[in-house]
This record gives sequence, C-alpha cells and structure tokens, in this order.
Amino acid sequence: MSTTNEQVVRAWTRGQEAKAGNLWTDGQNLYSYNLVIGKNKGGDSIVFDYTARGGAYYSNTTSTHVGLAALQADQLMNVDAAFQALFIGG
Repeated sequence: MSTTNEQVVRAWTRGQEAKAGNLWTDGQNLYSYNLVIGKNKGGDSIVFDYTARGGAYYSNTTSTHVGLAALQADQLMNVDAAFQALFIGG
C-alpha cells in the first residue's frame, strides 16, 4: 500500500516517520524534496510559508506540500519570521 501526501503530513504532526514521493518526514522535520517546510517545536507543528502568497515562493510542488501541511499544522509561519526565530537555518 502506498503512502499519500496527506498521510505523511499526519505522521509528521504525530512525530512519526513517513515518505510519499518528494514529501517526507523524519518525525521532527517535514521536507519537500530536501527543503525543510515544517518543524515540530515544543509540541506545536509549524509550517513555513514557502508560497507566492507568503512571499517565499519555491516551486509549485512545494507550495502544494505547504498547503497540505498548513491544513493540519498548528501554525503557518512566514519564512522571514522563521529565520529570525531560528526555526530555519539556526
């Protein structure tokens, strides 16, 4: 049985590993290809807004992954704010 992108996101919010194509998680971080698009931090699932609307467009596929993750995450965070909070790159 194959894993869907929705199942990967659900696994991530539960701290479990999963992979479906180019969307995958080690349980802590959520990846679109090799870009971290989400983190579990202090019991919250935080998605980084790598979309055109969020001002940090990366690709169509990554935008789709972000959109799916945002539906199940606790917070959608602007990428610049995430850098400043050291969620990305720190």
